[in-house]
Amino acid sequence: MKRSAWKWLVAAMIGGILFTGTATAETKLRLSCPSAANSTTCLPATLFADEVKKLTNGSVIVQVFPGGQLGTGTKAVQQMQAGVIDMVAEDLTWYTPFVKDFNVLAWGFAFRDADHFNTFLKSPIADAMVDEMDKKHGIVFLARNWRKLPRVVTSTKPVFTPDDLKGMKFRVPNIPAYIKTWQTLGANPSQVPWADSFQALKTGVVDAMEAPFDSVLSQKFHLAAPYVTMTNHLFIAIALTVNAKKFYGLSADEQAALRKAADKATAYSIELNKDSADDVAKKIVDDGANIIMLKPTAFQKKLRAAAAEQEAEGLWSKDLYEKIEKM
Repeated sequence: MKRSAWKWLVAAMIGGILFTGTATAETKLRLSCPSAANSTTCLPATLFADEVKKLTNGSVIVQVFPGGQLGTGTKAVQQMQAGVIDMVAEDLTWYTPFVKDFNVLAWGFAFRDADHFNTFLKSPIADAMVDEMDKKHGIVFLARNWRKLPRVVTSTKPVFTPDDLKGMKFRVPNIPAYIKTWQTLGANPSQVPWADSFQALKTGVVDAMEAPFDSVLSQKFHLAAPYVTMTNHLFIAIALTVNAKKFYGLSADEQAALRKAADKATAYSIELNKDSADDVAKKIVDDGANIIMLKPTAFQKKLRAAAAEQEAEGLWSKDLYEKIEKM
């Protein structure tokens, strides 16, 4: 065979190899989920991953890492921003270090009920916060309203009024609005790692803590602190976010697929949480703990008066609290 023919054949083979490599290339995205694989946060994440694979014909593969394997809370979000991991499913309040207005979501009793909270999530105010995360911090929101049960209080003695909280050693996450909320209500906030919370309640390091209602059951906090008060002081939404560089590096069709998959996962999340509160309550009572129902009026009054002070200190933007109240 002539030398020129060999050159042509080698070039064609190389071209074929390169073409084949491009055609079969896939993008892998690592998604960090903070809770158990069968939780109401990680189950939608798994469905999301399955949908992405299907909608992109396998060109994008999402690998879900449950149980906080890749980090949790703000640490996980920061790792995603830095590109160490690609995606995160986390509580909206963990984004407060980036956009201060997220602090209002962590201010106790800021929302009248679940409907009020959902109205906010769909509002132009929330849109602006999400847009700022993208443009200033390199984090794209694919969903902002995966559901979780509201947060409640579990304690070693009953809580009916703010007066019952006075002097209580109270475990809270290291989020400014959480800390200020419980200080305002008379408790003494304490920083205890989530993984150590059960032991802290059991040994008296803390007298009480606040947590998602389903987490009280799954983490067995009610066995160490058998009074579970349905304060519903915070309504919780999980955000599904992705590193902006990774997201905008995908094709337009792949980006659209991720958004469509996120919408389907949101609908699934809502379905998962239907009637789950009754199931959790029954299991807690069956374990010998107590469920306390209360009227939140006294808590709301005390915190509303303090909200203006927090706003003046710059915890969130001026007039934000008032705008939310008027929704």
